[in-house]
Amino acid sequence: MSAETPRAPRPLAEYGLPDAVAAQLKGLRLAPDAPLLAVDADEVLLDFAAHLGRWMEGEGWRMSLTEYRLEGAIRRIEDGRAAERAEVGALITRFFAAEAGRQEVAPGAAEALAALRREMGAQIIVLTNIPQAQAETRRRLLAANGIDYPLVANEGGKGRALRWLWDRTRGAMAFVDDADGQLGSARSHAPGVFRLHFVAGEALRRITGAAANAEAAAASWPEARAILAARFAARP
Repeated sequence: MSAETPRAPRPLAEYGLPDAVAAQLKGLRLAPDAPLLAVDADEVLLDFAAHLGRWMEGEGWRMSLTEYRLEGAIRRIEDGRAAERAEVGALITRFFAAEAGRQEVAPGAAEALAALRREMGAQIIVLTNIPQAQAETRRRLLAANGIDYPLVANEGGKGRALRWLWDRTRGAMAFVDDADGQLGSARSHAPGVFRLHFVAGEALRRITGAAANAEAAAASWPEARAILAARFAARP
């Protein structure tokens, strides 16, 4: 599939979306000709890694990130044992259940999104991999901090959801994420969507490195705003 693939809606079943994600996408009200920005939440709009590390300490675990992955980075304080894969998943689930309503908003995020909406006419969707049970908590937290946009709680790779959105709009479209894997999912399924790599946390940004699947990268929300505005001005 190339970036020149025509944009044409297909039957929903052909996108391979989980039922819960498909239902949320169907509920969106999209302006077909307006620019569309899909933006991740954790480590893009919200502090995640630093908050998770503090919470882990309270749960008896220490997180020490030396690369962009959690496996191998979490050890039990009591005896230094590395958390197994299932334990890491369980800890993340518990973290969201306890802390989803307490995460801090990244500096400049609300202002940048508001400016893109005001100046470029962009419609904005938060595309976040958070458990469905905490989706409404996240939506309320963001809205209370000036980021009051539709939220889709995704599951797994985001490329299929992005393709669904791409096929139903005609304006320029961009996607912002901190994870190269998600940018790769976008590249595979929706190559016409502009991919911007952004990591909000400075400490995590230092160890993340460049994203192979990104078309551009930003180190702050003001920089991200400028890149996205230029993209929207140029159209697809």
